[in-house]
Amino acid sequence: MSPSFGAAQTQPSGPLSVLKSLLETRNAANANAALALLADDSVIINVVGVKFAGRDNMKKLIQDANAGMDGYEFEVVHSAGDTVTWTALVTNPVYEKLGVAPVHIAGQAVIRDGTIKSLITHFPPTSLAKFEQACEQKGCETPKADGVLIVGQPCLRFLANAWAQTRRVTIQ
Repeated sequence: MSPSFGAAQTQPSGPLSVLKSLLETRNAANANAALALLADDSVIINVVGVKFAGRDNMKKLIQDANAGMDGYEFEVVHSAGDTVTWTALVTNPVYEKLGVAPVHIAGQAVIRDGTIKSLITHFPPTSLAKFEQACEQKGCETPKADGVLIVGQPCLRFLANAWAQTRRVTIQ
């Protein structure tokens, strides 16, 4: 029998508790529990502006994040109605290898009826500056980021896409 991805009756219903549960399930690498917190028509836009929709895409995104061993720790969280905004510290082996861990990430989620309808994230400029230093490393023959994929992308492409996503989100 395949697991149910619909909202479980025992899951939290308040927007803030739903988002905190998502963080806990991701940190515990529990893809099915994380997926259960997402609405059937949920949309996620990640830090490089890639949009994920549909159950199969959501499941792959969550499994890839779990495989990457991302660790999230909320710093500042605000809830107003069905919208939650936050900043968090994120670390993973790639960020550690580059010497930038932890980095800040910012996000906004819309949560209705106990499930996440949308979740949009971006890196604040201070975090992107850390990545830029790792990618450029002036005076180094080979930068730390040489050959390292960040969010699945080579360094310069990652930076271009992450900056574009940050601009899109901060203009709104």
